[in-house]
Amino acid sequence: MRGVITAALALAVASGLGGCSTFKSLSSEESSQLSAAQASFDFLFGDAPQAPDRETLLQAPYPVTYVQIGDAPRTVLAAAVNGTDGQYWVSAGGEALTLWQGRVIRSSQLELENRIHTSYLADDPLSCYLHSERTCPTQFERTIQLKRPVATFDPHNPQYEIVSLTLNSSFNRNGRDITEIGTAVTTGASNEGKREQYEFSNSYRLSSDNKYVIESKQWLSPMHGYVNLEMVSLTSPNEPRGEPQITRFQAPVQVRNVNGEEIAPRLNEFVTAMQRQLYPDSYWPGLRIYSDKLDQRFSGRKAGMLKRLRMLEQTYRHDGETALANAAQALTQQFQQWPLRASYVHGIDPAQMRLTVGENPALNPHDADEEYEIVLAPALALATGLNKATNTLTNTVATESWLVQPDGSIRKLEPTNAGKPAQTNGAMPGVTLTTIAERQLPRGFRDLNAQLAMFLQHWDYTQAPVAGSAQ
Repeated sequence: MRGVITAALALAVASGLGGCSTFKSLSSEESSQLSAAQASFDFLFGDAPQAPDRETLLQAPYPVTYVQIGDAPRTVLAAAVNGTDGQYWVSAGGEALTLWQGRVIRSSQLELENRIHTSYLADDPLSCYLHSERTCPTQFERTIQLKRPVATFDPHNPQYEIVSLTLNSSFNRNGRDITEIGTAVTTGASNEGKREQYEFSNSYRLSSDNKYVIESKQWLSPMHGYVNLEMVSLTSPNEPRGEPQITRFQAPVQVRNVNGEEIAPRLNEFVTAMQRQLYPDSYWPGLRIYSDKLDQRFSGRKAGMLKRLRMLEQTYRHDGETALANAAQALTQQFQQWPLRASYVHGIDPAQMRLTVGENPALNPHDADEEYEIVLAPALALATGLNKATNTLTNTVATESWLVQPDGSIRKLEPTNAGKPAQTNGAMPGVTLTTIAERQLPRGFRDLNAQLAMFLQHWDYTQAPVAGSAQ
C-alpha cells in the first residue's frame, strides 16, 4: 500500500438525490463524513514520509488503523464506509481492506492478487466472541475467492483468474487473546492438475469490553501472506447478519438532484440506499444490472447465434462429417437451454465503486423504459457444451475449452499434457465451455467459440443450472 490517509479516499460516493428522500439522506450523511475527512487531512498528515504517530492519528475525526501487509512498510487506513456488507478501510493510493467483526473479508487494488469474497461469515466464531456470552464454536469452515494473474501472465495481454480455496480452522481463546490455526486448499485441481495447500496461524486481541478486535494478524492470501492491523480509533461495531440471500431490487431510470434536475443515477446511490439487502458475504463478482429494453435487444442476438449454429450443423452434414454435425447439433441444443439474461455489468469491486467513477456506472436512461433491476447472486462452477456422457464426443471430434468467470473475464484454457481439454475441476467459479476445436471449424465459423463465450458472460446465476452443468 502507498502513502497515508488522503481526502481522495472516498470522493466517489455520489452526490445527494432529491427524487427520493431515502437516497438523499443517506448520501448527505456520507458527504458530511467525507467533508470532515477532507478538512482535516492537510492539517494532520500533509506529505508525511511514514505513518504518523498514534498521538497525531488520534486527532483525526474518523476511525484510523495502522496496517502492514507482508513485508511492505506500515501505513495507515481510514474507515470510509461502515455498512451491512462490511467496514471499508481505505489508503491514500485507493487500496482497501473490508472488515467484518474484525476479520478481513475482502481486499481491493492490492498488487499481485486480491481476496474478492469470503463466505459463511454467519458461522464465524470470531463474531460469536464479540456478540455472545455463550460458548462459541471452535471450528470454522469457509470459502474464499482470490483474483490473481494467470500462471502464464503476459503484461502485453494481461489475463486474470478467480480461484476458490476452502479454509478450515480451529480456535482457542485465552482471556482477550484468540488464536486461529488452519489450512487453505484450492477447491479443485488447477489447470496443471495440482492442488494448492497453505497453512496459517491467525491471532486476534479483543478490547477490554470484548466488543472489538483491536489488534490482529490474519492470513490474507498466498502471495501477500499476512496482514497486521492495529486499531488507533474504532468505528461502530457491526450487528450480526444471517445467511446471505440473493439481493434483487429495482432502480428508477432517472431521479432528481438537489437542484430539481433530472439525472441518471449511479450504482452506488442505490447500493447505499438498499443496505438492509446486503450482507458481508454478498457475492459482488456476481452483480448484474438488467433492463427489459436490454432483454429485447439481446433476444435478437440470441436468434442470430442460434441460426449460425444450425448453419454449422448443416455445413458438416453437407460435407459428410457426421460426428462433427452431431457435435454441432449438441451445441445448438445446449445453447437453447442456457439461462441467459443480458447485463450491463459483470461483477464489481464494491470498494472501488465507492472510490472511482469507473467502478460506479451511471444507469443510462436510454437503456431502460422505467427501471433497472440490480441483482447480486453467488456463482457456481459449471460446465456446458460437449461431453462423453451425452455421446457428443468421439475420437474424430477435437475440442477446446473456454472459461467464462463471474466477473465477465474470458479465457481459452490450455490443453493438458495429454492433449485433452483443460478442466478446472471446480477450482474456478464460472462456466467452462467445451466446444469444437477451432481447427475443425469451417471457414466463416472460426470466431464461433469466442462468440459463444461472450454469450456465457450473460449467464443468469439465479436460475437453476441446466442438466449436466454442475461440475
